[in-house]
Amino acid sequence: MSDPTFDASGLLAQATQIQQHAQAEAQAGFQRDLDALKAQARAAPGGGAYAADRPALPLQGALPMPPGFVGALAQFIYQQAPRPVAEVAIVGALGLMAGVVGRAWHIPGSGLNLYVVLIARSAIGKEAMHSGIAKLITAAAAKCPVAGNFVDFNDYVSGPALIKACAQNMCFVNVAGEVGHKFVQMATTNDTNARSLRKVLTTLYSKSGPSDVAGGIAYSDQDKNVQSVSGVAFSLIGETTPGTFYESITDTMMRDGFMSRFCVIEYGGDRPAKNAAPVQRPPQRLVDHMARLMACSDLAVAGDKFQEVAFSEGAQALLGRFEGECDIAITSTDDESFRQLWNRAHLKALRVAALLAVGDNCFKPVVTPEQAEWAVMLMRHGIAAFDRRIRQGEVGEGSDGGREQKVLELCREFIALPADKLPGWLKHGRAMQDAGIVPRKYLQQRTQRLAAFERFKLGHTAALNMAIKTAMTNGNLLEVKPVPLAEQFSFHGQAYRVLCVT
Repeated sequence: MSDPTFDASGLLAQATQIQQHAQAEAQAGFQRDLDALKAQARAAPGGGAYAADRPALPLQGALPMPPGFVGALAQFIYQQAPRPVAEVAIVGALGLMAGVVGRAWHIPGSGLNLYVVLIARSAIGKEAMHSGIAKLITAAAAKCPVAGNFVDFNDYVSGPALIKACAQNMCFVNVAGEVGHKFVQMATTNDTNARSLRKVLTTLYSKSGPSDVAGGIAYSDQDKNVQSVSGVAFSLIGETTPGTFYESITDTMMRDGFMSRFCVIEYGGDRPAKNAAPVQRPPQRLVDHMARLMACSDLAVAGDKFQEVAFSEGAQALLGRFEGECDIAITSTDDESFRQLWNRAHLKALRVAALLAVGDNCFKPVVTPEQAEWAVMLMRHGIAAFDRRIRQGEVGEGSDGGREQKVLELCREFIALPADKLPGWLKHGRAMQDAGIVPRKYLQQRTQRLAAFERFKLGHTAALNMAIKTAMTNGNLLEVKPVPLAEQFSFHGQAYRVLCVT
């Protein structure tokens, strides 16, 4: 009679052995393809390093283009735009680069994914970021069929939806339109989906390194579960307007480190002139280099291969000094909003500098002093813009000092108004300007819709009263007595003489 029992452990061991053998074969195949790609690149002129086929064009703007290949990407996005803006092009280039190489290349303890927000007024041509990236992907897809995997234009409304996307694609950039509305939703406490999205975004930022693991999702229905995945390089770029973005930020967003994960690039200019001859196709050398970079990244991700980016001595010294600058800025204040401006600034500079280095030579990336200097400049630019907004009381719930600064800014604004812009309810507005006197009604109207005043826990009027009182206490404003106001200017409301607005 035969024994009905069987050796389950033996079958399991055999299945495991077969699986391991298949994985080893696949890994060996990925490595052979990767080695062949490296050999092909090294045989080409420049040994796989990027060399521009023409010099970069001079640009107008607060930010210079990044050096090397990433700068060439930005240059194309700029030149194809109907209304070119350098900041728009830079955000697009950095986002695309992070989406392609964020996982396979890394710095110690971190991958190279980025979160970047472009802030600019409406109707300045922010959509060029989307169109430029799409054109680059389309051109590269002719040589690298997987090019489209590195960019995603979907709108993720919840954390679980984003985790599922990352489980299927471990290295990509999400190009979001009007990301400011997402911040508005995440600022509220009653939107479960938005709250989960903010939590996942906070977590994923630090999960791009070789040894990092992004958590999965567990449902009561096990068929819907999403397993944890290692080394997810999720990048995010988006555009929004100043009011939508800055007013949506809460104190909690600043304190818990959510905002410190974002690079903020602000364009303060107006609508640029129309591009008379927009470029429709990127240069072939740019496309060839991008396609090779994408193919190399795809093979490295599939084969679970990683390469660390090196730093030259000059770059290390420059970035080390910036880290010291960040430390001093953080320890010099107890205000969490200002501390968070500098928190992770050094890490973001490291990531940006490394992206530039990988773009120039993905087979032997070494950060140069020029690349490090540009990355530090970018961080300082973003910090300065955010710092100014906080001090002027334009960020979220604001602070007493920020509201005072906003009142003083509005005083400067009133005194500088041209005659045709003065309020119609002022009989002698020009004379009041010459005397350095600002009506309270003007301040009341101009602060009516500012979040720092409107969201104040005691109301708008109380916030304005406190800001004016602080300005008077600090010797910046002086209330003008009613009788002189009525006699000299025929004005019967409250007004303040500006003593110091600097």
